[in-house]
Amino acid sequence: MVQLIGRNLGNRYEMIEIIGTGGMAVVYKGRDLVLNRLVAIKVLKEEFSLDEDFVKKFQHESQAAASLSHPNIVNVFDVGFSEDVHYIVMELVNGNTLREYLNKMQGFMKEEAIINIGLQIASALSQAHENEIVHRDIKSQNILINENGSVKVADFGIARAATTATIVNTKEVIGSVHYASPEQARGGFVDARSDIYSLGILLYELATKALPFEGDSPVTIALKQIKDALPNPQVINTEISDGLASIIHKCAEKTPSERYQSINELIEDLKVLRTDKHFIVQDQLYMNQGTTILPKITEEELMAHQTVKRTPISKAPLPPSNNKGPQRNKLNITLVILAALVMAMLFFGVFAMNKFKSIFEVDTVTVPLLIDNHVDDAVRTLADLGLKADITERRMHNSVPEDHVISQSYPEGDKLKEGFTIKLVISTGGIQSIVPNVKQQTLTEATIMIKNDGFEQGEVTNEFNELPEGMIISQTPKAGIKMPQGTKIDLVVSKGPEVKTFMVPSLENKTIRESEVALNVLGLKLGEISYEDHETIEKGMVISNARVGEEVVQGTTIDILVSNGPVEETTEPTTEATTSEISSEQRLSVAINTRKFAQDTETIKIEMIQGGIVTTVYEKVHSKSEGDEILIQRVVRGSGSARIVVYYGNVIELEQTIEF
Repeated sequence: MVQLIGRNLGNRYEMIEIIGTGGMAVVYKGRDLVLNRLVAIKVLKEEFSLDEDFVKKFQHESQAAASLSHPNIVNVFDVGFSEDVHYIVMELVNGNTLREYLNKMQGFMKEEAIINIGLQIASALSQAHENEIVHRDIKSQNILINENGSVKVADFGIARAATTATIVNTKEVIGSVHYASPEQARGGFVDARSDIYSLGILLYELATKALPFEGDSPVTIALKQIKDALPNPQVINTEISDGLASIIHKCAEKTPSERYQSINELIEDLKVLRTDKHFIVQDQLYMNQGTTILPKITEEELMAHQTVKRTPISKAPLPPSNNKGPQRNKLNITLVILAALVMAMLFFGVFAMNKFKSIFEVDTVTVPLLIDNHVDDAVRTLADLGLKADITERRMHNSVPEDHVISQSYPEGDKLKEGFTIKLVISTGGIQSIVPNVKQQTLTEATIMIKNDGFEQGEVTNEFNELPEGMIISQTPKAGIKMPQGTKIDLVVSKGPEVKTFMVPSLENKTIRESEVALNVLGLKLGEISYEDHETIEKGMVISNARVGEEVVQGTTIDILVSNGPVEETTEPTTEATTSEISSEQRLSVAINTRKFAQDTETIKIEMIQGGIVTTVYEKVHSKSEGDEILIQRVVRGSGSARIVVYYGNVIELEQTIEF
């Protein structure tokens, strides 16, 4: 066999490991590299890939299964052919087969569980049969139980689209012999009732943990399927009810006409049994309206039923009469009276018929289009026209909303008499899934998550937001609620922060705090604060700021120059020594530890105190995002010694003395 593990099929599906082997194919666990999800990949065995008949059956499987959508049927995602490999990509069901589940079970399965599993399998078959598909291989190995306990019918490997009545297979008998119907074992006519037989055998297996017919060879088992009556499951499991035993027997009748004639009949009986433990199936023979062979009639039976001849009554001869005139007149009068009576009766009959017809004559109405209407509106529309609505049938549908009409039994435009009933099929909505949370994901990631959960990407709009460009801001419908698969999820994607421009104002004669507030209102930030002496602007007020009148983007930092006030005059005589001392310089270096900030940002101020004079040599807002340590360097002038004070906000963090 060609080694497929590690290969990519169709440049999309990575083959990981073998998880199962069937009669025609090998099943691998794989990964869909596009949608980033695990899948099951069924690959046709190498020895069959050159056989046209087997390839055709394999293609039938994919076409049949892909046309079905039901919560109890394994989903088919893709079908392909790559490098001489035919494959089908399916939903990966985490769990066990029903056979494995039975093998692990201690004791017998409870009847409620048998009914529940039977209903789920029957529901899946109902969907298939409505689409004219016969599974033809119902067995415990083809029934999967996922981690949530739900049933999934798998492997439509030998299913074929049915014609209006039956399927004929003259070349070989297809299906597992332990579950095959008598007609299937003979290689004869096969229809939906064959699936019902196989399901009956499966229900027997669930009830008893054993198969009803065993043998040394497949031929022996097939002959027992054809000839032997089904054993009573109550002999093995005395806990099951008479009702369940009767349902199993009716499913597994040898003659198709004596079984359930549709899977929906079986579903109804299982539902009744679930609520009524005394329910027992009544025997009913379904006869086709075909030719009937009559029994041969014997001579004795014929003689016994011959008609007896009546003996004539003897009368005395009438005497001859010579007077015929009066008799003839009487006869003529009688005939006239009779004719008049007949005419009167005819006239009255015609009159009465016309009257009768006018009384019971019913008007006709035109059937309206009701598809996609809400069920209440559809019923009201029909009632207004004098028609009745049958809304008992409900069906799952991904594209028609819940409680809306999927189909109607009579098309738009048909003429019907008042009082006629129109059958409406009502949607129960699609398969429900939980809407995923895609907020703060990229658009690509969100699209993959949405498709993985069975939804569709809806309208995508873009808005400015603090989130980085390309990230999802919001979604509709919101995450965490159940919605039908196929629902479109609308997304709002971030365009990044909106870039706004502002004209830088003049901050002259404002305090540092007032300047910071004025800049923040415009979305600007206070930058570096420098100081110098000024004759007219008082100490602590802004002398000027950078970029006045310019248009700058939001977040730009603006540096300011703050007044130290006028230069103080001294009356002390200036000497060469003092001049030398005043003019000396010192390079100041201060390390700022941002981990000590009380908040994310902090105003750092450095003051120099000398001879009772306080001079601010540095003031600026810093952030933790600048790093754990910020080195501030400044050149200061003075003489002798001076004290340096460092503020974190309003708190003194550091004091030191420097010498000039």
